[in-house]
Amino acid sequence: MEARLQEVGSRVLSPEEFLSPKSTEGRAILRQHNSILVGTGGTENMITQFLARSGLSPPIILLSHTQSNSLPAAMEVRAYLQKHGISSRIIHAPFSELVKTVSEWCGFSQVEERIRESRLAVIGKPSPWLVASTVSTSAVRKRWGTTILDVQLDELIGLLNKPPSEKTEMAIETFVRGAVCSDVPEEDVKKAGLVSQAMEELAQKQDLDALSVECFTLEHKAGISGCCALSWLNNLQGMVAGCEGDVPAAFTMMIAKYLTKQPAFLANIADIDESENSVVAAHCTVPTSIVNAYEITTHFETGRSVAIRGQFPLQPVTVMKMWGDDLSQYWVSGGDIKENLRNETGCRTQVRVHLAKPAKQLLEGSLANHHVIVLGDYANLMERFLAFNARK
Repeated sequence: MEARLQEVGSRVLSPEEFLSPKSTEGRAILRQHNSILVGTGGTENMITQFLARSGLSPPIILLSHTQSNSLPAAMEVRAYLQKHGISSRIIHAPFSELVKTVSEWCGFSQVEERIRESRLAVIGKPSPWLVASTVSTSAVRKRWGTTILDVQLDELIGLLNKPPSEKTEMAIETFVRGAVCSDVPEEDVKKAGLVSQAMEELAQKQDLDALSVECFTLEHKAGISGCCALSWLNNLQGMVAGCEGDVPAAFTMMIAKYLTKQPAFLANIADIDESENSVVAAHCTVPTSIVNAYEITTHFETGRSVAIRGQFPLQPVTVMKMWGDDLSQYWVSGGDIKENLRNETGCRTQVRVHLAKPAKQLLEGSLANHHVIVLGDYANLMERFLAFNARK
């Protein structure tokens, strides 16, 4: 759908210019997704004629403001649509609020377009324990437009034989220098850098926007974990990287990054405390760009190779997850990181998050294990975007 405000005709206008009640274009109507702006009274026939030829899909959203008999006209048109069996509703607000709403919708349309154009690859296969985290690639394609493809893990492993580039050597040096401490051999860190190089090369070769790697098999076959590589790729502006071949989690990370313009932390929900409404989120792949400090250590489950233990700032966050065959189901909550934990019986980066929504929802209606954490409280923004997208 178009992310622009248009006069009936061809001239493209800004939201403020188009919506101005003093403008001669005030009698025009708006095509923005499936929404129509009722500029003034007296536009009822114009609107119904436009609907007859526009092809807009119900439900039709009629935007009315507090001036120029906009609301009376919207009410008349809504009743007309009802008589003709077309579902519709009115969103009524002061003019200034409509400007904000329409501007936000334009941004949402741009995010939708980016999602439609995105390519997400599973490198290898989803981990066998992800029994509830499969998707229908055709259903996702139909619902979101995103292309999901499979890439052989051996294609990634074959790239590990290349020597490190100057860029990779500098990245390894920066990674080591930025750590508070390290308890792994220097050679292992260099190998982890080669995985990062290989993943980035493969992503460029396949024109990927996001990927998820069968990381345990990678460690088994090549002796190198993917934790640092995933952290590195997530630090890049145009890339999302998840682990264990988990498509719903990687897709969630992708939406989170497109909306907030920052990387997300993919984590296990390792513990829930209903009495204080908190969860413990833990994993070994945290992007170094979103933590205050980090240690270089071993991968938890294997005790080998390289992983990251990060220390998060104590601040508001958003916890979310997309799920289902077509990735249309979701759960999202605001929260606050209250403490960083250090438990040797769990994944390396561990945080306790107090949730805004009841934590018991994760016990009674969980959308599988992996959830995504983004710094900042974007829960309402996420909800508005997903509601906007669901109107299609």
